Amino acid sequence: MKQKQKENENRSFMKRIGEKKGLVTVGLIAVLLVVFFVVRYFQGISAESETEASYAVHIVREEDPVLFDGKVQAAEVQEAFYDPSKGVIAEVLVEDGQSVEEGTDLFTYTNEENQQLLDEQNRQYSRLEERRSEAETDLANAKAALNTANANIKKANQAIQSSTESSETSLSIDPAAESAQTELMDYEAEKAEAEATIDSSEMTIEELTVQVEDIVYEIERLREGITTTIQSEFAGIVELSSSDPTSLQTSEQPVVRLMSNNLKIESTVSEYDYSKLSEDSPVDIYLMNSDRELSGTISNISSLPVQANAEGETSSRYPFTVIPEESVQYGFSVQIGYSEGVIYLPQNTVIEAEDGTNSVFVNEDGTVEKREVVLKEESHFYEVESGLEVDEEVLLDPDPALVNGDEVTVMYD
Repeated sequence: MKQKQKENENRSFMKRIGEKKGLVTVGLIAVLLVVFFVVRYFQGISAESETEASYAVHIVREEDPVLFDGKVQAAEVQEAFYDPSKGVIAEVLVEDGQSVEEGTDLFTYTNEENQQLLDEQNRQYSRLEERRSEAETDLANAKAALNTANANIKKANQAIQSSTESSETSLSIDPAAESAQTELMDYEAEKAEAEATIDSSEMTIEELTVQVEDIVYEIERLREGITTTIQSEFAGIVELSSSDPTSLQTSEQPVVRLMSNNLKIESTVSEYDYSKLSEDSPVDIYLMNSDRELSGTISNISSLPVQANAEGETSSRYPFTVIPEESVQYGFSVQIGYSEGVIYLPQNTVIEAEDGTNSVFVNEDGTVEKREVVLKEESHFYEVESGLEVDEEVLLDPDPALVNGDEVTVMYD
């Protein structure tokens, strides 16, 4: 019984050994298979590397825009300072921050000295009008006296003529004729006096009329100078330094500053970028306090540099103005982006042919296309005039022997 138990134990032990050998064999086979496939894989890569070249690429991009710092300002500013020659400020007619149209009354002056002068001129005008009225009355009376004298002279001449005819027939002197002759002399004297009065009155009236016209002109001038109203020259927003007229008369600040609704952005460009800018060129405007972006146009570029502010600054800067297409708050800080729309290529992407043409190799999903391009040579790069589009991939240091359709391996940074 014990002998059988021992044999069973020995058989079980041998069986276990056999099972372990089987597992080891299976494991060795699996390892050998893995090694086989790894070797084949690397052999495939090696073979592929022998047929496909590997290249880094340059992705075609437009040059980044040149950026300039700027500040939003009113395109027009009207500053009305206190002018003591116009008198004292009587009333401010607008409020701080008020929007006004062109021609709106802003504030008024009152000139007390002009008022006193006007009162005196009015009194002088009244005296001259009174004298002219008297002269016109004298003229009218003189003309009436002249008419009467002329009528009496006519009657006296008729009486004298009748008396003369009677005396010739009767050969005697008619007392009526003598009386008529005396009256005629009196009437002639009255006529002469009336004519003299007419001449004198007309001359007086003419002189007084000239004086009255001068007085009227002075009165109108003084009347306009008594109350002077300052008006807005354009539509905009009012900024007051104070609403108290008495304080405005002693302030060095403008009584009213009017900022137009039209806006501009002022900036400067260095002498190195000066030639890149041109008037009427579009720009992008980036607000520094938000993600807002809007368009604008360069309206003016100064030919004169601004005075340097920083010590040691050696390059000149030139002011230029941008007009935004949308409304922006006064005083906002912005950046102005000016894009030349230029595409640049590194020199090691270009193949130069003997006939002077230039070509590049463009990656098209792992195959190459040889493409002729028109370039403008710069100091360390080429400027592309035609032949390439943005986002295309160009091989760096390409093999000149490549032809259309060759497969390549592309490496990206």
